[in-house]
Amino acid sequence: MTLQRHRRRTCRTVRSLPRRSRTPTSSLTSTDHRRTRHDRRHDGAVTDPSTPASVVPLPAGQSKQVVTPLSGKAVFAAAVGTVLVVVVAVTALWLTLAVGGVDPARVTARLEVLRIGLSLGLGGGGLFALYLAWRRQRSTEIALLQKERDQADVARAHALQERVAAENRAHQERVAVATEADAAARRITELFTKAVEHLGAGEAPVRLGGLYALERLAQDNPEQRQSIVNVVCAYLRMPVDLPQEPADDPDAHRRRLREREVRLTAQRVLTGHLRPGDDPGHHTAGFWPDLELDLTGAVLLDADFSGCHVRALRLPGVTFLGDVRFTGATFTEDVAFDQTAFTGDVRFDHATFAGRASFRDMAFTGNADFTGAKFARGARFEGASFAAEAGFRGVRFTRTAWFTKTAFARGAEFGSVRFAADAEFRGAVFAGNTRFVDTAFLGSAHFHGAAFRRDVSFREAVFTRSANFHGVGFGGNAGLRDAAFRKDAEFRGAVFTQAPRITADQFSGGVPPELVERRK
Repeated sequence: MTLQRHRRRTCRTVRSLPRRSRTPTSSLTSTDHRRTRHDRRHDGAVTDPSTPASVVPLPAGQSKQVVTPLSGKAVFAAAVGTVLVVVVAVTALWLTLAVGGVDPARVTARLEVLRIGLSLGLGGGGLFALYLAWRRQRSTEIALLQKERDQADVARAHALQERVAAENRAHQERVAVATEADAAARRITELFTKAVEHLGAGEAPVRLGGLYALERLAQDNPEQRQSIVNVVCAYLRMPVDLPQEPADDPDAHRRRLREREVRLTAQRVLTGHLRPGDDPGHHTAGFWPDLELDLTGAVLLDADFSGCHVRALRLPGVTFLGDVRFTGATFTEDVAFDQTAFTGDVRFDHATFAGRASFRDMAFTGNADFTGAKFARGARFEGASFAAEAGFRGVRFTRTAWFTKTAFARGAEFGSVRFAADAEFRGAVFAGNTRFVDTAFLGSAHFHGAAFRRDVSFREAVFTRSANFHGVGFGGNAGLRDAAFRKDAEFRGAVFTQAPRITADQFSGGVPPELVERRK
């Protein structure tokens, strides 16, 4: 009784529910499956249920081939139909031949009909079996083809995912590099700004700290070196109040001494990083190549550029206080010392001038030493004045050397010099003893209007081309002994205080008449 009551209550509860809530679960499930299959088959797309996100469309012009499988009922109906057709046809022929009584010929014909019917039945069954085998083979081929297409779709989807992942990684790397570069740039800017602020401070120790901070920043950041060098050069171009003796104000004198030390440090920061070292193939770690120095109007103290390699050096209006050393320096571009003041001795011995070198209208108040220097593209000393000794021994002039109207107040040494092109000494004045011993003039030598006020020696000098001494004044001994004139030698208008000692074999074109008269 209890079980029957429970069943009745359950039936009343089900009848009281709404019609939608009483829909069978199996019906809902099948409907959802049909909708899902319909969504997955839209536009000919192939979707892997295990990876719903990787939907790859079929290539253009490619349709999906499907072979609908035959059910068991269809196969059975086709077989029964074939048998019935054969039976009906055989029966009709049999009945037709049965009319007319018993005749051996008709009996034989009926047997033949029976045999033909059985053959047709067997043949139809065989054809149907072949058709089924063809359908099976076709279905297998289509399945394999579809499998290959599915694998290709999966491969394309995988390649696309990898490409997207690679692009994402590359983008993240670029973002990281850009972020790091921005951070480094901000850090460099902050350090540079603080160092420049220290360089402009009133206390000398703070300025020294700013110089060393700039040097360290340039050493660690090669791309900032030119900017930092420009700042140091600008500091050296600023006006300076140097200490003087005797000191009238002790405090001011101490400030000037400290400023002198700061400027010497700034000069050492520049020159110390312009030396590549002794090994030409391996530069030192502290070498800063390809820098441009603009020192226009600067005041430099005891400047030492020995062994420096300078690409571009601007020196108009520079004042060099004390001795200056450019020993072994290399100037890779044109350099002009025009309007530059040297107050002490100057040394350019064994320096290399790869570009044009200009010393026009310069005043050398101290000794000037150019021993062993090399001028690759010409040297211009027009209008220059040497108040002390001028040493050019062993210098190599690859192109024209211009000494027009140059004044040598004391001795001038040009021994063993090689003039590969013309040597221009027109109007030059040699107030002291002058030596051109063992000098090679491979081009024309022009001494037109020059004045040798004391002794001059051309012993063992070689004049390969024309030598022009027209109007030259020889105030002392004119040492032409053992000199070789291999082409024209012009001495018209030359004035000799003492008769020169010469021999006929010194002149390939014969002794000039002016010298013959002087010998008499």
